[in-house]
Amino acid sequence: MEFVQLQINYADWENPAIKSRECYEVARKYGKPVIIMEPVKGGMLANPPEQVAEVFKKANPDASLASWAIKFAASLDGIITVLSGMSSIEQMDDNISYMKDFTKLSDKEEETIKEAQKVLNTIPLIPCTTCNYCAKVCPMHIGISGSFTAMNYLTLYKDMAAAKHQEEWLVGGHGLKKASECIKCGQCEKACPQHIEIRKELERVAQALGD
Repeated sequence: MEFVQLQINYADWENPAIKSRECYEVARKYGKPVIIMEPVKGGMLANPPEQVAEVFKKANPDASLASWAIKFAASLDGIITVLSGMSSIEQMDDNISYMKDFTKLSDKEEETIKEAQKVLNTIPLIPCTTCNYCAKVCPMHIGISGSFTAMNYLTLYKDMAAAKHQEEWLVGGHGLKKASECIKCGQCEKACPQHIEIRKELERVAQALGD
C-alpha cells in the first residue's frame, strides 16, 4: 500500500462514526502517507454553524471559512495532498490564495481551531456512535444510525438537501427503512449503550425530514 486516503476535517476529527483522528494515527503509526478527502465536509465547513463561524471571523475576519478547514487538514504531518472540491472560479481563487505558498497553522491558529471544535461540540446532537446494536434487534429493519446522522446534519448545518442525501445514502442505500416505519416496540432502546430515547428521536427525524 503506497498511501491511504482518509476523510479528515476539524468537524470529524473526534467523530465516533468517522474517526478521522484514529484513522490518521494508524496511518502515521505504519508510516503510510495520507491523501485527505472531505476537508470541507462536502462544503459544509465553508458555511459552518453561526457560532463556529463567529470564532473564525473574530480570529481573522479576512480569512474565508473554507480556508480554516483546508489549512487544518493540510497542516497535519505526512500529508501528500488535500482534495478540495470547487464549484466556482471564486472558490478556486480562494484555495490558491492560501495554498500556493502554504504555511502550516500557527500555534494561535491551532488554538482557534480547538475553540471552534469546542463550540461545535456544544451544539445539541443525537449522541449516536453508530455501534448499530439497535439495528440488530429492530424488527422493522429501520436505518436508525443513518437517520440520526441525517438529523445531526440538519441540526448542524441547516441544510435539508444534505440531510436528505445522508438519509438516502445511509438508510435507503443500505436497503433499510425510514424513521417513519418505527412501531415503537422499544427493543432498540434496551440495546442502546448511549441510552438514547430512540423512539422519540426517530419520530423527530420523521417530522423534520418529512418521511
